[in-house]
Amino acid sequence: MGKIARHICLLVMLMLTCLHVSAQDSLRLDSISISILTCTPGTDLYAKFGHTALRVKDYTLQKDVVFNYGCFDGSSNDFVFKFILGQTDYLLEAEPYDYMVARYGYMGNGVKEQVLNLTKEEANRLLYLLLENIRPENQEYRYVWLYDNCTERARDMVEKAVDGKVVYEREVHPQTIRQMLHECLKDDPWVCFGIDMILGAEIDQQTDKRIQMFLPDFFSAEADAAYIEKQDGTRLPYTIATNSIIEETIVRKEASTLTSPIAMFALLLIVTILLFIQEWKKGRYHLWWDVALHVLQGLAGLVVGFLFFFSSHPAVDSNWLVILFNPLPLFYAAWLIYCQKEGKKNVISYVNLAVIAGFIVVMLTCPQSFNPAMYLLVLALLVRAMSQVHFAYLKK
Repeated sequence: MGKIARHICLLVMLMLTCLHVSAQDSLRLDSISISILTCTPGTDLYAKFGHTALRVKDYTLQKDVVFNYGCFDGSSNDFVFKFILGQTDYLLEAEPYDYMVARYGYMGNGVKEQVLNLTKEEANRLLYLLLENIRPENQEYRYVWLYDNCTERARDMVEKAVDGKVVYEREVHPQTIRQMLHECLKDDPWVCFGIDMILGAEIDQQTDKRIQMFLPDFFSAEADAAYIEKQDGTRLPYTIATNSIIEETIVRKEASTLTSPIAMFALLLIVTILLFIQEWKKGRYHLWWDVALHVLQGLAGLVVGFLFFFSSHPAVDSNWLVILFNPLPLFYAAWLIYCQKEGKKNVISYVNLAVIAGFIVVMLTCPQSFNPAMYLLVLALLVRAMSQVHFAYLKK
C-alpha cells in the first residue's frame, strides 16, 4: 500500500511533532478529533469485505492523518506462500488523510466517517497508543482474517483509550460467520463457492457480536448504537457525528444465474447421468471423462488438503471436504488409465463408490454447512463412481 519511504517520512514527522501527547506530559494536550473510517467493499478479492481505519485530526498542529492496520507488502517474494500458510504479517501504517480520500475516490469506494465521542484526554491517549504501535518494532502483527484483522485492531485500540468500557448495544440476530460471508458475497457466487470449499465447520458455529465485528460494516453499525460507560456509571454515546466522505461509484452487477456454480454443476450432473445411460445401453465406457473429472477433483484436493494439514488460517482445519477433496483422486485417475490400457478389472472402483456414498451421509449429518452447488458436484462424482463399478463388475 503506497510507498514505504513516504510512510517512514510521515512516521518520523508524526513522532517528532506529537511526542508531547505522551502520557507523561499531561500538561500539554492537543485539540484532537478521532474518527472511524469505514470503506465499502472493493472489486479486488482482498477488498471484498471493506476496510476500517482511524482518522486523527489534530487541530492544534494542523495535521490530518489516517492510521491503517490493513497494510501489507504484496511484492514480497514469499508473500503468496506465507498467505496460504496463514503466516501473513500485516502492518500499521499512516498516511495523510487527503491521500487516502484520493485513493479510495479513484477506486470508486465509498467512505463513511463516524466521529468518536472522546474527551481530550482520551483522544490524546489514543493517539499516543497509535504512535507507540506504529514504531518499527511494534507496527507488524500476525494478521488473522476472522479474529484479528484491521477492523478488530482499530476497535481494540479505541477500547484501550477510553475511561470506562465500550458497550455494544445493538440487537442482532444470531448467525454464523458463513451466513455473514454469504450475505457479503451474494453478487460473487464463485468467490462464495471457493470460500465455502476451503473453510470448515468452525465458521458454522453461532457467534457473538464481538466476533461478528470482523466485518467493517458490522462494526460500523455497532458503533452507531454503542455507548461508553464511565466508571461512575455515566453513559455517553460512542459516536457524536456521522459523515459521508465519499459516495460509492462502483456499479455492482447481479451475478448471472446461468454461469453460477449451481447452474454449472447442475449441467455437469445432467451430462454425467446422460453419459451413464449411454454407457449402460452401448456397453462403452467413457474413460477420459472420468480421468478429467478426477484430475480436477485432485487439483482442488491439493488446495483443500494443503490448507487442512499445513495452514494456520482459522477454520481450514475443520473442513470435512478433505475426505473427498484431497490429492488421492490424481492417483486414481492414473489407475483408471492403467486398468483400461492393460484390460484389468478396476477393483478400486468399489472403494471409490463407498467413499463417495459415505461422504454424502457425512454431508447430511456433520456440523458443517456446504454450498448448494457442492451437493450437485458430489452427486456427479457418485454417478461416475457407479459407472466405474458397473464396468468393473462386467469384467468379473
